[in-house]
Amino acid sequence: MSNVYPDWWCDTVTLYNKYEAPNKEVTWYRTVLTGCFWKYTTDYERVDDVTQVTKVLLCRVRKNKKYIDCYEWRELADKSSRFTFNEGDILIRGKVEDIVDDYLQGHRASDLLKKYKDRCAEITESRDNTGGGRVDEHYLVRGI
Repeated sequence: MSNVYPDWWCDTVTLYNKYEAPNKEVTWYRTVLTGCFWKYTTDYERVDDVTQVTKVLLCRVRKNKKYIDCYEWRELADKSSRFTFNEGDILIRGKVEDIVDDYLQGHRASDLLKKYKDRCAEITESRDNTGGGRVDEHYLVRGI
């Protein structure tokens, strides 16, 4: 069955996958993805007498041959050839060319989040919604 995606799945996003080596050295890998759906929603949580409001990203990414499970991705020798979605990765709306280097001031992940604060999120969860005869196979990504 071929995938049929809604017309509004027209956003481009830039994904930064974080890899921490056994020696604790951190490297970030950039991937640009097209044909995505990007939307902010609001989550409300009541704790005692206080309601906490959080802006949450909901992004749907079309099925892609370069996607692999995060456990497999960590084992790859050439991580730049594939991508995954994992907690702590960063997703930005639009195509950006930034290099992320946690050891270089002005290029850290925190700098990237500040620079694109109105159109980025740190991934908190993801789901593989492919297979099983779905018409619009995709990956669902949520973040804050």
